[in-house]
Amino acid sequence: MGALALSQSQTMTASNTTEVAGTVGGSVTFHSHSTDGNTDGNVSLWFFGNEAIVTVASNDPRPVIFFKDNFKTRFAVSENGLALTISQLRMEDAGTYSVIIGDKRSTFTLRVFKELAEPTVTCEAQNCSGGSCSSSLRCSVPGAGLGNVSYTWDQPWAEGPLLPLNKSSWDKLESLTCTARNPVSSSSVTITNPGVLCAGNSTHPPSPGAHSGSWIRIGAVAGVEIASLLSIFLVYYCKSRGF
Repeated sequence: MGALALSQSQTMTASNTTEVAGTVGGSVTFHSHSTDGNTDGNVSLWFFGNEAIVTVASNDPRPVIFFKDNFKTRFAVSENGLALTISQLRMEDAGTYSVIIGDKRSTFTLRVFKELAEPTVTCEAQNCSGGSCSSSLRCSVPGAGLGNVSYTWDQPWAEGPLLPLNKSSWDKLESLTCTARNPVSSSSVTITNPGVLCAGNSTHPPSPGAHSGSWIRIGAVAGVEIASLLSIFLVYYCKSRGF
């Protein structure tokens, strides 16, 4: 513990911060910015925030001391203490890591993200008027912990997750591909016959008289049925009277 107190009291002459992105379930390795190596009696001391993780002494053999048992399962040091590896990454591993070697400190900001699943493409509300229809296809990957997700289409007029689409071009496009990307992964989906997605979402307003026409047809059917019932009634009535 004396090495810990000594290292924390040192005045730092250099400080560099490196951004690192990791994938849930994967691993990352931080490499110290120090070019002098862990020599001349120096001690490598790694931190997660303000919590000490592990220390590596420079004497031979180099003892490795973890400050908590839970760090031993997924944390490992290498390169004589100049590198720290975290395996089986979890979302809660995100944060600031640092290593002090002599009078130098290296700092790392770890961000942990989930890998993207295959995107889903859906048709936005479609409007039809004046004999033409327009709609938009939306590409999305639902879920938390994905970070900043960007979307691209294989069409020059598309920007972001929405792809404007006119009905006149439905039959001209045999397929469309959307690609989603986040800091640790990318995923694509290709749909064929994109017009099929929007075919059932048209908002055609009912034409004038459409409802009245339906009522006329219903009235005509009802009239025929009533006439048939009257005929049957008259036949039984006449037989009962002996006509």
